[in-house]
Amino acid sequence: MSRYGFVLRRGISLVPLLLGIVALVMLLLDLSPGDPARLVAGPRAPQAQVDQVRHRLGLDLPVWQRYLHYVGDVLTGHLGTSFKTGRAVGAQIAEQLPVTLAITASGVLLALAMSVPLAVLAARRPDRLADHLVRGFGVLGIGLPTFWVAIMAIRLVALPTGWFPVAGFGEGAAEHARALVLPALVVALGIAAPMIRSLRSTMMELADAEFVRAARTLGFGGFGLVRRFQLRNAVPPLVTVTAAQAGYALFGTVVVEVAFGMPGMGLGLVTAAGTRDFPLVQGYTLVFAVLAVLLYLLSDIVTSIIDPRVRITA
Repeated sequence: MSRYGFVLRRGISLVPLLLGIVALVMLLLDLSPGDPARLVAGPRAPQAQVDQVRHRLGLDLPVWQRYLHYVGDVLTGHLGTSFKTGRAVGAQIAEQLPVTLAITASGVLLALAMSVPLAVLAARRPDRLADHLVRGFGVLGIGLPTFWVAIMAIRLVALPTGWFPVAGFGEGAAEHARALVLPALVVALGIAAPMIRSLRSTMMELADAEFVRAARTLGFGGFGLVRRFQLRNAVPPLVTVTAAQAGYALFGTVVVEVAFGMPGMGLGLVTAAGTRDFPLVQGYTLVFAVLAVLLYLLSDIVTSIIDPRVRITA
């Protein structure tokens, strides 16, 4: 199967999943407590006004009609209007999306920069001090709550040193970069452990592979052997694990953005949920879910480029 055919097939297979996500997001309005029409009209509004609002929002239509209308709105980029601000949901998300993507991307890159050398170090010295220390770091990273790590980063690093802002995103590229350091570090610590564990396990399995033993007999050794024969073959599984952890980090930015006061989608979602601004909650949920699905599609594409055997067996 060609690369383009593989990508097309993967993309088509995700269409039912995306339609299901849209359906669940639409039903958030029905599953939420209270009457959205009453919330918009006001607690003291007469019933006639509440009925008018319900008709304007399309809440008096059958579910299947509302679903078709919602799918059409999503395809045209119209995600509704905020109950509280009256702004278009899509416009508000477009302003906050770059912050969330910047935190997620920087956190994933930092996690990769930490995971690869630590996993290689542990795999080359199994059951030795370095291996135990790396595995202990992984357990610590999994066990520590993200919100607590963020608070500790603020109290122990940002406040004493003054090198990084305590809250906000700043103005200009330099301030943005300073503001991203601690949030990215918190995200990286939360997702690095599974990446280290997966890469270490793969490297140790490859150490006993026939082609690696053959390379040793030909005189290869040290880091050259690791880089050319082990690490290169460990990349495809690492890509899959990284995509999964990137999806986790994407949703984890909700906690990080609240802790650091970053004006991204995570903080916007928490604020919208607190004010029961249902169209905003629906919009944020939909965008988060679609981004997670696209991450998995991207991982399949990258894996197929690195390892053509994936396209053959798919």
